[in-house]
Amino acid sequence: MKSRVIVLGTALVACVAFTGNAFAQAKGAGKSSISIIKVPAPGPTTPSPKAAGSVSSKPVATVVGKPPTGGGSFAMKLAKDLSDPAKPGFADGNYVLEIESAGTPTGDVVNSPLAAAYFITLSIVGQKCTLHSLASVAPDAPSPTCGVGPNPACALPEGIGKCSATIYQVAGNQLAAAGLVANQPFGARFRIRTNPTPASCKTGDLFVEGLGFQPPSTTCRNGAVVGVGGVALGTTS
Repeated sequence: MKSRVIVLGTALVACVAFTGNAFAQAKGAGKSSISIIKVPAPGPTTPSPKAAGSVSSKPVATVVGKPPTGGGSFAMKLAKDLSDPAKPGFADGNYVLEIESAGTPTGDVVNSPLAAAYFITLSIVGQKCTLHSLASVAPDAPSPTCGVGPNPACALPEGIGKCSATIYQVAGNQLAAAGLVANQPFGARFRIRTNPTPASCKTGDLFVEGLGFQPPSTTCRNGAVVGVGGVALGTTS
């Protein structure tokens, strides 16, 4: 059981890297921003210097008497799909954010035996994005169990149409349960995929090298990659 918890923490700690210094308590520390580049459809493309969005993060300390934060929050801004290749964006639909991490700060996120991927689902409705919470800490789940008896404390409700969340909303208390310490750095990268079957791809699903998918029935990697974090190449003239 202990090894499984450590491996789980390897995947979840990607969220720490993804949102900057997630455990930081000092005001202004650990802020970050990453551009989202739309993956073009097969065939000739129209060069565009425009990003399709961004992900920003900042540390947010937990306040006594209020829902836990996990130490940080992040927000996504996704451009609207205007059917113009020179102005990339995302259409209404269901998507999943795939965050891939190595087992050490310098580890290979592909070949490391502890490499892992953590999935966070989101939906765009009326060109407004909502990040979906981990069910075990969601107070707005169909049958919420958080905050009852030994169950974990409830997170903030989902920010409908805001496309932002705290670490605790998407990872619960599993970072602390995995024995991770404040300011522990891990490398990570992320992709945005379509989520054609939301019923079998939920926030909190993960993939671990050597163990496979958890749960085995998850379909979070079945969708096409439609965006990545980084920059896009341009023309020479």
